[in-house]
Amino acid sequence: MSVKLARMNEEAFNQYYNSAIQEYANEHVKAGNWGEEEAFDKAKKQFEQLLPDGLETNAHVLFSIMYGNETIGTLWLNIKSKQHEKHGFIYDIKLDDDQRGKGYGKATMIALEEYAKSENINQISLHVFAHNERAFALYEKMGYKAKSYNMSKRLS
Repeated sequence: MSVKLARMNEEAFNQYYNSAIQEYANEHVKAGNWGEEEAFDKAKKQFEQLLPDGLETNAHVLFSIMYGNETIGTLWLNIKSKQHEKHGFIYDIKLDDDQRGKGYGKATMIALEEYAKSENINQISLHVFAHNERAFALYEKMGYKAKSYNMSKRLS
């Protein structure tokens, strides 16, 4: 099974953008970082800072994840130079709900690694919310190692 990463077009970006902001806000609420009343505005502000020029934002590449001719998800990668190497950071990776559990996540990570090698990217990093156990397990299986942990204890 293989998937392809295709540069996102403007129409796909517009569909992705608002739903991604809402999903990001929801993840922060679920993680206990933000309250529901503030979450969307905070998420929107972060997206506006990260992607001020949309698809044309320097050092950011947004992909549609393709299986055959069907779009099955999205991937957002930031590429920066650090210590004389190129590093990629996955800001977002999402498969459509009906495409999960079919092996496309692993196939997407393999396609990303192939893209990274073709672009001379030496390292790929990402953030995963602790409550997303399925994603955490996939990333570990793919060879990603935790570099730090944020921990908290709810007292009330």
